[in-house]
Amino acid sequence: MFPRPADTEESPDSARLLPPGLDRTPYVTWLLLGANIALFLLTELLGGSTAVDVLVRLGAMESWLIASGEYWRLFSAMFLHSGLIHLGFNVIGLLIFGHQVERLYGYARFLVIYILAGLAGSITSYAFNLSSAPYAIGVGASGAVFGILGALVAFFLSNRGPLGKMGRQTMTGLLALAAINLAVGFIMPGIDNFAHIGGFAGGLLLGMAYSPRYAPVYDFMGWTERLQDTNPMFRRLWVLPVAVAILVVGVLIGNWMVGESPVSYLKDAQKHHEQGEFGLALVLVEEALDLHPNYGAAYLRRALIMADLGNVERAMDDLGRAVRLGLPDSDRSRALNLLLELRASR
Repeated sequence: MFPRPADTEESPDSARLLPPGLDRTPYVTWLLLGANIALFLLTELLGGSTAVDVLVRLGAMESWLIASGEYWRLFSAMFLHSGLIHLGFNVIGLLIFGHQVERLYGYARFLVIYILAGLAGSITSYAFNLSSAPYAIGVGASGAVFGILGALVAFFLSNRGPLGKMGRQTMTGLLALAAINLAVGFIMPGIDNFAHIGGFAGGLLLGMAYSPRYAPVYDFMGWTERLQDTNPMFRRLWVLPVAVAILVVGVLIGNWMVGESPVSYLKDAQKHHEQGEFGLALVLVEEALDLHPNYGAAYLRRALIMADLGNVERAMDDLGRAVRLGLPDSDRSRALNLLLELRASR
């Protein structure tokens, strides 16, 4: 976005009028890149980055697990990726925008924006996407990447006066880029646009609060000597508790949304089944199927209950239907093994 002072062909005096920090080494960006790549390699070693059970084990977002108290998944999912292409897009985005935002905002502000905007993306996805998709999982750094893109937009918006025409043109280009990416997300299947929207909105709002705002410092002759940041982070510490409070509200909304989904009914059915309350468990499974007639996990749970009740034919019928509708790898193996056992016992 800006030439580094050492690379400019202008005089040292004119170079000093560039925003300070452009020669800052982006250590945090490299650290985040390393974390994402390391966890990707770990998922490959444990069974593959596209294996749902591996991703869930390492911390992917799954609505009913989050609603049951595993809120740490909202954070851990930001460092997991499903496949090399998914990782590649986010690594490129972090490389393009991360080092710019880190140099402009500084280490602390950049890290805070990345984490909080990433959480905003995760929570938005949890509340408005995953809560209505019982078998969907959420992974990826795209919410955080859109967050730093939003922070970059906020920087040029906050400094549109000092940066002049160049700043306004750059801001317009960044907004167009964000709009194009969101449009693609609505067109292509499998893209979690709710995470992108939540991350971008979080990054934009945090960027507006934390963006450096420059004022000229004059020498004794009245010439502009350098630019000085008049908005250091310690002046806006109140932003952190406000942001956390907003994120908590988002989680509560997500919990409420999941409460209206078949996932919660099935979770309660599992609990009552394990306690031997078969009748109540069956009622809850039927409630789940009323909301989601093609919910494979509900048929699997009903098959397990029927097997315990000795109704082999009904259990085998439900097991076959569960497998046809689709199950995670671990549940699919469980269903097939039980189906073989029941057939052998006939």
